Amino acid sequence: MESHTLELYPERGQVHIALFRNITNAPELRQRLIAQDKTLACALVEANVVMNVLHILLAVNRAVHDEQNNQIKSHNVHSEIVVDLSPTVNIAQAFRRFGLTDDTKDLLVVKVGGDASEVEKEMRENVKGDLVALNQLEQIRDIKKIKKYYQVGNEEDTDMILQLVASAMALKGHI
Repeated sequence: MESHTLELYPERGQVHIALFRNITNAPELRQRLIAQDKTLACALVEANVVMNVLHILLAVNRAVHDEQNNQIKSHNVHSEIVVDLSPTVNIAQAFRRFGLTDDTKDLLVVKVGGDASEVEKEMRENVKGDLVALNQLEQIRDIKKIKKYYQVGNEEDTDMILQLVASAMALKGHI
């Protein structure tokens, strides 16, 4: 698990990001999310549609910004992270593409705020799988799916793809 401080919102606390592989309780986690279980206060993101840590931090930053400015479009800052990963304003599509599904095997878990050791303990208690280093995202990511979701075209350079993804996220709702 890695912890990061958002430069624009240090008062919001650190953002904790963990990558779990081989998860076995995706259907249970999904049902808890649907039921808005308050003990599961985190974003659960399909890991194969995230380029790297910067990609997820862009969504977290926008979600916290929306929360701070009372512009949140979903239930809370954690569900807003999933929504803000999407390049479109279609919330249902965002959850279908970027959120946890019953078939999810690789999962990014993101929590805004809280003590790092307590957050990691909660994540390990809730998610049944192997906690691995975030640099494994590069092996998990599905470039083909990412290019399709963000309409990147035939670009092959991963640095350029990340720039195009970031641009699409930033322009969402403005064009």
